[in-house]
Amino acid sequence: MRNDMSAFLSLTGAPYAEEPTSGPWIALLLLLALLSMAAYAWLTTLKPWRRRWLSAEHRSILAKYAISYQRLLPEQRKRMERIVAAFVYEKDWQGAGIGVADEMKVMISACAAQLLMGHPRLVLKHFDRIIIYPDSYRNRRTGRMHHGEVRPAAGTILISWDDFVNGYAHTRDAHNVGLHELAHALWFENMIDNGEHHFLSPRFLADWRREAAAEIARIKRREPSFFREYAGTNEAEFFAVAVEYFFEQPLEFRDAMPRHYALLSGMLRQDPANAVLLN
Repeated sequence: MRNDMSAFLSLTGAPYAEEPTSGPWIALLLLLALLSMAAYAWLTTLKPWRRRWLSAEHRSILAKYAISYQRLLPEQRKRMERIVAAFVYEKDWQGAGIGVADEMKVMISACAAQLLMGHPRLVLKHFDRIIIYPDSYRNRRTGRMHHGEVRPAAGTILISWDDFVNGYAHTRDAHNVGLHELAHALWFENMIDNGEHHFLSPRFLADWRREAAAEIARIKRREPSFFREYAGTNEAEFFAVAVEYFFEQPLEFRDAMPRHYALLSGMLRQDPANAVLLN
């Protein structure tokens, strides 16, 4: 058969090869090429925070200025660093009349990490832009001066840097604009269908809403409350104010409002009164 085929090919002018031996090698090379392309595509589509770690300079800023970071155990610091990296590298940082320094990015990201330590895989992905003002600014819509705000429709968090720094300069007064605004972002993120929603325990959240409604009603009636009056504005403000007390006055909060403290601890998976993470 082989001689017949050779004769036929010699007549037609077509080359003739023995039984192929390079075919498997070609297939293997093609497979390797495809795998390399797939790996490259996977790496280049990963979010920056999944590919990058904080620099030594960033970690130095955390160690020097972030009190919440200073209080953590070594393994907990690694968790916080990963969350901070998520915000530093992934968010769109913009300055409004101010240059955005690395210290600003790291410290605001550390504030977010303080809130998210119990949910370390959350990045508040809906809020992809953070705008920093040098100090209090006038809201064009309301005409009022703001220290910070959250705009869910635009996926934006706005923060006055001067007020942010002041919040961490006084760590026991339960007034912290960073925690307050990021608590708003967390509250809205839980309700936005984007793959990160419904991370707050539905059972704890339902109980929290009942307790919050009752306390808001007491505040509106001018009855004594552990929280400041602004907590009675609405459900979202009640949550944000509660977060400020949760981190800045945890022992007092737990003693004055044990039910609220336990529910918030369950939702955030943290117990700052005992310096414990619950996951």
